[in-house]
Amino acid sequence: MAKEFDENRWFNLTLRGLLNEIEKCCTSKKEVTEDLLASIHTLFPIHSITALDLIDHRSVSLLTSPSGRKIYSCLGSLGTPYLICYTGFTCTCPSFRHNFNIENLWCKHLLALQLSLAMGVVQVKEVSEEIMMTMLNELVMCHE
Repeated sequence: MAKEFDENRWFNLTLRGLLNEIEKCCTSKKEVTEDLLASIHTLFPIHSITALDLIDHRSVSLLTSPSGRKIYSCLGSLGTPYLICYTGFTCTCPSFRHNFNIENLWCKHLLALQLSLAMGVVQVKEVSEEIMMTMLNELVMCHE
């Protein structure tokens, strides 16, 4: 019996492979190839250019608190900070909140995060427990 084609599984495997290739390029101090960038653009035609621009401006940060809590932050193109769950699958931006569906699982900030992680360019900043709790509450409230 033939298996049904699982588009989401294919997408996840393809993306993971691309991110692994980008990570290999960056750890071996090679430039990310045009082919890899073209592949990212093929998967994310709307968000890829903006996500790469966010990376160029070092817009992605890992925020940590003294207790060990972690959350990502990505400055949007207009300077608005959006919060991203530490697992990297939820963003507080309006695009993610209003356009999230089975065909649109990623916003430009989530893509920028994954590319920044693969390229090893995420900044680490420490914040107080109070600030961390405020951000975590904002992340939760955003998706209720």
